[in-house]
Amino acid sequence: MDIAVVTGASGGIGAAIAKAIAEKSEGQLAVCLHYNGNRQAAEALVNEIPNSFAVQANLSTAEGRKTLLDAVLSKGTPFCLINNAGIDRPHEPALMVSEEGFDKLIATNLKAPLFLMRDFAKEMARNESGVIVNISSVLARRAVVGSAVYRATKAALEALTLQFAAELGPKGIRVVAVAPGFIETAMTAEIPEEQRSGIKDDVALGSFGAPEAIAETVWHAIENQYLTGAVIAVDGGMAL
Repeated sequence: MDIAVVTGASGGIGAAIAKAIAEKSEGQLAVCLHYNGNRQAAEALVNEIPNSFAVQANLSTAEGRKTLLDAVLSKGTPFCLINNAGIDRPHEPALMVSEEGFDKLIATNLKAPLFLMRDFAKEMARNESGVIVNISSVLARRAVVGSAVYRATKAALEALTLQFAAELGPKGIRVVAVAPGFIETAMTAEIPEEQRSGIKDDVALGSFGAPEAIAETVWHAIENQYLTGAVIAVDGGMAL
């Protein structure tokens, strides 16, 4: 059984990606729904998506990453890895960046996807087939006060995407990044209305996006056999 692994699947974008893969693959891919804290949302998603299963793991640790990989291998063969799990806090202005905040963001947003790519790609290489999609952010190219370390992790993730694409291409593995703008999720719902209006003024299309827009792009990356080493912006024109 070929498996698509979606990290952070209990969140808005992750859930949309998982649903899209299940629907568009027409049952050809089982879906592994990774979560860390929101067990209730993950279990609800399992009930909603046929041929899916949930795995709890703290991906910032080597033990957690091994738990996820072992769970997937016990079910079948990893064909897709969607590195979606990430955090955007703490929000610390440049002159107030803390080592604690740096370590937390780096561990979740950069270290985890790096070593997941390494370990899952080893399994994909055995079959000379696989796709990795890393979820980056428009903030890799835009400055927002309080996002210094966050944007650094996303810029680094895009660099890793290009490097892994170059090295894994000969092994039959494609690697792509998708860079969302501001998407309507529980996380962005916490942004004060005045700040939301200011953000929308910077977006060419004048609005936040839907999680499904990201999911459709992820599926395109999975499906397009000649796409690798690309960073696809899905930000409504915010990075222009």
